[in-house]
Amino acid sequence: MTDQDQPIIDSTAREIPTKKRLYRSTTDRAVAGVAGGLGEFFGVDPGLVRVIWLILSILTLGLALLVYALAAWIIPKEPPEYAAIKITPQGNLWPRLKSNPMVLWGGLLLLAGVLLLLNNFGLLPWRIGALWQGVMSVVGPALLIGLGVYLVLVFLGRAPDLRRVARAGGDLRRAGHSLPLRRSRRDRQLAGVCGGIAAYFDIDSLVVRMAWVLLTVVTGGVLGVALYVAAVFLVPMSNE
Repeated sequence: MTDQDQPIIDSTAREIPTKKRLYRSTTDRAVAGVAGGLGEFFGVDPGLVRVIWLILSILTLGLALLVYALAAWIIPKEPPEYAAIKITPQGNLWPRLKSNPMVLWGGLLLLAGVLLLLNNFGLLPWRIGALWQGVMSVVGPALLIGLGVYLVLVFLGRAPDLRRVARAGGDLRRAGHSLPLRRSRRDRQLAGVCGGIAAYFDIDSLVVRMAWVLLTVVTGGVLGVALYVAAVFLVPMSNE
């Protein structure tokens, strides 16, 4: 090696990072790139990191989501020059879940069954039954009160005209067309609600679907189903 060659080698070494750095990934991103960055930093499947984070979010009743938000704020986004030369781990869990609905729903049902089983043995840090009871303690009385008020108004002859209620519902639905949120026509498995939310917030639709299903499970099917039906009624379908 001659003296003339040495500056060229040193210059190249300064341009290429010699060790891994923790960044939020821009090439493997579902929400903010935190899980993708952790997977690339530790050399594990980023999809596995996302699934573990989702499970921790359930077990901690959302505390892990706050940790995610904090990590997204603290960890910097990777620069373009680092993204071009980094070594990405070999993992295919997330693409397989996205491309194979049977695997996705099978995994979600498996996770829901495991949660219910752990709950029955008292191994969860919280109780699913308590969440169900909390939701029904509000929904049940609200339905009874609404029905009772309606029957009283019928007896007094002051019940609202059903045709007027229908028109009000139509007005409410037309008001939804003024909102920027749309249900997705291309990325949908039921009515495109999760795909539309994902497109609006620029996140992965699989994250939205998994979160929605698990929210439905832990609330006894009431909150998740009610919100989905309301979204189908109020949010218009995208033209594309």
